[in-house]
Amino acid sequence: MSGVYIPSHIRAARRMTGFILFLIGVSLTVGLYYVKTRSQTARKQSAALERQISQEEANLRVLQAEIAYLESPQRLKELSQEHLGLESIKVKNVIVAGDLIEEFPLRPEIVEAAKMSDGGAP
Repeated sequence: MSGVYIPSHIRAARRMTGFILFLIGVSLTVGLYYVKTRSQTARKQSAALERQISQEEANLRVLQAEIAYLESPQRLKELSQEHLGLESIKVKNVIVAGDLIEEFPLRPEIVEAAKMSDGGAP
C-alpha cells in the first residue's frame, strides 16, 4: 500500500458505485439484446407480409383478367345465342314510344272500359 489512509465508508461507496455501474452495464446489454431480437422478428414479419401482399396482388391481377374474359361482349353474345336463343337487336325491332299505340292497338273491351270509367265521354 502506498501508506495513504482511505476511510472505510469511502471504500464502501466506491465498491457500491462499481457494483451499480456493473448492474447498469448488464441491464443495458440485456436491453440491447432484447431490442435487437425484436427488430429482427419485426423485419422477418415485414418480409413475410410483403411476400403475402405481392402474392395477393398477383392473385388480384389473375381475377381481374378472368373477370375481363367473363364479361367480354363477344363471349356473352355467343352464350346468349347458344343457351338462350337471343339475337342482337335489329333496327326494325326498335320502336318509338309514340308509335306503340299504332303498332299495338288496344283491345275494344279495354277501350270501352276506359270510356265508362271516364264518365262515358269519348
